[in-house]
Amino acid sequence: MRIGDRIYELVLYNRSIKQIATYFLKCPLLIGNPLYRFSYASLVTKKMRKFESVPFRVIIENTNACNADCTFCPHKMMSRKTGIMDMDLTRRIIDECKDLGIDYVAIYGFGEPLLDPHFFERVEYAKWKGISRVITNTNAMYLNNEKTRKILESGIDEVYISFDAATEETYKKIRPGLSFRTVEQNVLNLVKEKKQRSSDKPEIILSFVESSVNKQEAKRFIQKWTNMADNISISIIHNWTGDIESNNKDNIGSRRDACRLLWTDMVISWNSEVPLCCNDYENRIILGNIKHQSIKEIWGGKELRKIRGSHIQGNFKEVSLCANCGYNYHHKSPWWVFK
Repeated sequence: MRIGDRIYELVLYNRSIKQIATYFLKCPLLIGNPLYRFSYASLVTKKMRKFESVPFRVIIENTNACNADCTFCPHKMMSRKTGIMDMDLTRRIIDECKDLGIDYVAIYGFGEPLLDPHFFERVEYAKWKGISRVITNTNAMYLNNEKTRKILESGIDEVYISFDAATEETYKKIRPGLSFRTVEQNVLNLVKEKKQRSSDKPEIILSFVESSVNKQEAKRFIQKWTNMADNISISIIHNWTGDIESNNKDNIGSRRDACRLLWTDMVISWNSEVPLCCNDYENRIILGNIKHQSIKEIWGGKELRKIRGSHIQGNFKEVSLCANCGYNYHHKSPWWVFK
């Protein structure tokens, strides 16, 4: 593993180190230091040039239907039509990713990926085409014995499981409509079956989005799953471009960077539209349509170039979706941490 990847995993999956890093990334003495600012600007410029014409990752929204009603998610507010991506379209996207040298594909979007009857077919096709890093993110409610077997046989590289609680009581507050016991057992079965097969894949990452509701359970969650999951990701709740209330005080004293998602992540919705980013759950800003355009055409298109320019100039309010977004604050999503 490269040194950069080790640092990435250390910061991403260690809550204490993440908290220390967050503290320093908000510190005026650091972010105002000329040497730091020069080094950071050089890194950002390098990454921008690298991904200006081809994204680092393509996120394929296989479906935006969801079985959950999570309190920190605006899914219940979504008005766009729900559906499942056509399999031929998925193949075309993956073919193009392979041709362009994009070796990182995520198969999930603003929904629960396991609701898609073609989910495993999509994963298997991506791996058959030679995409080296294929991931998904599930709430694991439907991760029964059959799907566990298929997950392990599909070749998928990473499975993120959104859990967000150490106790049933807290889980019910955060994820009403889902069963804590069912999800817990499904995760345990996946871990057990993976060990029995002596398989390296998939890497199982348990995700815990920290909020005022569950913050007191973060340490207990880590202790509970440390020896079972491959990694545990503790992240801070964000505001979905201002549509969901979050801890805005957390951003006081921090600066905003040009959002790296505009250079790294292309999202393709189930209906072939390409929205601005993964936080654009309503598809308010459409960059293009993959049915009629190529990845390179959309990624190098006029609309995205204009928005990138606004970000580089620090004029975030020029972009309606970005004006109140809490994602691109320096301490939350710095360009330093990049796998």
